[in-house]
Amino acid sequence: MNVQTYLFFDGSCRHAIELYRQAFGANLLFQVPYSQAPEEIRVVGKDDLVFHATLRIGETLLNLSDDLQNEKGRFGGFALLVHLESGNAVDAALQILSAGGSVELPPQQTFWAERYAIAIDPFGICWKLQYSSQSDPR
Repeated sequence: MNVQTYLFFDGSCRHAIELYRQAFGANLLFQVPYSQAPEEIRVVGKDDLVFHATLRIGETLLNLSDDLQNEKGRFGGFALLVHLESGNAVDAALQILSAGGSVELPPQQTFWAERYAIAIDPFGICWKLQYSSQSDPR
């Protein structure tokens, strides 16, 4: 069994995919536009939006979609924690994610990580970015 995250966007899913590819080197595994969705859920004029996409970030699968069925709700009450390979990778991801968003916590050393930062991306998603040379990620 595994649990995967599914993120919904208001017409900006393609932009999010590109942002996460830049920030984390995410691999796009699968993408289907609404033009290929079942007829009963298509929306006129929205065929180019993303019905479903799957990204691989490291060992994690992240699912994304443009929310034409109003399933999204509001982002809140969670954050995505990413364990990165170096302190420089934390800094680079923070810069990319916070462009158009915000830096909630600048990069710093903590008692649990050698480099740790928090960004809110342009879509309102909170990303906690961490590097630790310890083999046991926390």
